[in-house]
Amino acid sequence: MSIETQTQSDSSIETETIDNPERGCGYLKSGKAYLRSDVGPGGDLPAFVEFAEPVPFKENRKRSYKEFPGLQFELAVTGPGGMTETVPEGEASRHVERLLADRPTGTHAGEMVEFESHDLLLSVGKSHYRAVEEFVDEARVHGVSKAISVTSGNAPPEINPGRTRLFLIHPNAVRTTKEVETTFSEYDPETDTLLTVNGEPVENEPVVTETADPDLPVTLERRLRTAGIFGYTYLTRVVYTEDEDGEIPKYVQDYEATGDLDVVKPGKPEPYSEQEAFNDDGELKEEYDDALDAEAIVEGLEAAEDEVREFAETFTPDGEGAFLRGDLDAGKDEQEPATVPDFDVTEMERADFGDLAGQGWVEAESPLMAHDALSGADDGALAVVHGESGPEAVFPSNNLNVTEKGGYTQGVSVVGPYRVEARLLNTGGRRVKVEQTR
Repeated sequence: MSIETQTQSDSSIETETIDNPERGCGYLKSGKAYLRSDVGPGGDLPAFVEFAEPVPFKENRKRSYKEFPGLQFELAVTGPGGMTETVPEGEASRHVERLLADRPTGTHAGEMVEFESHDLLLSVGKSHYRAVEEFVDEARVHGVSKAISVTSGNAPPEINPGRTRLFLIHPNAVRTTKEVETTFSEYDPETDTLLTVNGEPVENEPVVTETADPDLPVTLERRLRTAGIFGYTYLTRVVYTEDEDGEIPKYVQDYEATGDLDVVKPGKPEPYSEQEAFNDDGELKEEYDDALDAEAIVEGLEAAEDEVREFAETFTPDGEGAFLRGDLDAGKDEQEPATVPDFDVTEMERADFGDLAGQGWVEAESPLMAHDALSGADDGALAVVHGESGPEAVFPSNNLNVTEKGGYTQGVSVVGPYRVEARLLNTGGRRVKVEQTR
């Protein structure tokens, strides 16, 4: 008997039973491995992170997953001037903060937690989910469950629970248009807009469509759907479903023993008719449709340029480092000062590095822009910490090195026997860490 088919069972160990709701792809099957996201609404992690505008991406037609540089990809497409944003907004920065909070990072890439986050990429079939929205609705209610191949020579991927993400492609995720030269017989009013007929611009499309000859040459603007990455989920584990006799292959038992996967038993099938959130056709009921408004995010992206210009035109310095905001609402003429903490480091005590050493990452505040070393200020401070007597400034030496990283700005300086590092996160938070080196 080959290793692939050898089985054994242990009745002394009770196998975990997992829910088995009907999904667009059906029910859990016996003897199969699945990537699982056991993340529900209301937790520390979003149940599903959607891209407000899916990102065009050549479809991975293989049924299996592949490793994917998810963090670099996400920061590239959602950063300043990026083509989309996550829903919920700013999730990339929160993901980086979670990675940083796992444990202190090192001084080079090989020691940094961020570089240990290996994400995955997998396609969603349009035969099971005609539209992206169907998959997203299901994921926000039941989490994600995607079948993968696991054999004796093909181990499951390593999953860091709540940190490894699964990015998903759908073949119809991206809406786009294409100009097509054809004949009127190929015109479809459901997907096409007539631009010209027989070389003449179309001014009244309904009238033209009633009288045009099928053989006339036309120019169409055709609305298409192409493949793209529409979002991701935080994976929690890999599971393998035992067969109907409660047995599993020996190689799966070996994977379970090393913690690579969990052996589970599919629960009683729960059809759509028995699920609270879906109707009999598998459509999400209106009262459960509490997804964040992706369209609002898209509108915000499109309006970003105007908002920045408006900000620049209506904010003026008040001479003391604060700002006065011109009222943008009709009917109000008064100006109100924005709240800016007065962290003038020139009037502060210096932070005691001996007290900070060994505390790990310490939450800090940002000094005034004119005194911020991370922003290039000469003789500026890296951060402001709260000491026993009040705010204290963390000053670098003259060997300060400032670099831009994925999700934050980093400043490192050696001050005597201490290595001082400060980070300004894209989300606006700041933290500082002091280590004694000798």
